[in-house]
Amino acid sequence: MAIKIAIVDDHDIIRAGIKSVLEKHAQYEVCAEAADGEAALKAAEEFKPEIMLLDISMPKISGLDIIARVKRVSPQTKIIIISVHKLGAYVLKALRQGVSGYLNKDNVAEELISALSRVTAGKVYLGEAISEYLADSVKEPKEKIGAAAILNERESDCLRLVVEGKTAKEIADILFVSRRTVENYKNSILKKLNLHKTSDLIKYALENKIVDI
Repeated sequence: MAIKIAIVDDHDIIRAGIKSVLEKHAQYEVCAEAADGEAALKAAEEFKPEIMLLDISMPKISGLDIIARVKRVSPQTKIIIISVHKLGAYVLKALRQGVSGYLNKDNVAEELISALSRVTAGKVYLGEAISEYLADSVKEPKEKIGAAAILNERESDCLRLVVEGKTAKEIADILFVSRRTVENYKNSILKKLNLHKTSDLIKYALENKIVDI
């Protein structure tokens, strides 16, 4: 029986490209496609795919924010992140939430089948570009690593969403908190990083590789 795959990405051309790779291998069957986080959750619940190929940056709910929710509605589904983001903070958060693989979009055609084989065998797959980036990251100056470390998980989530251009209301909806709480997160981040306004925060976060976009 073919292994059921769900493809989740908000770009039609990306989904089509992934699907074309899978169609060359009879052991895999695309059972569902989704263009946003809400649709991904519905697909997980309805089709119970063995593997979900999941982008991070999507409308409504980001990929990182639905990993645990997918696991709740379909515990057997293994998740492979396919993203343009290589930053270690994204990779580590995804792994902590139980994903089974992480690929850079630039390498999908070359690495997807290897990733699927490894994940199907119960192992974790990190793409070549991701592994190289993580290896380089350990050489980063200690002060840069420390800057990210002083933020708690909720503050890190908030900072990522601020850098992605989300409004306070959108951040509140994604994190399931009030707008006042979002403002408290932002004020705490500014204080910890000794900054004064959102534009400085975004610039600092990017320059110091705390988050990327």
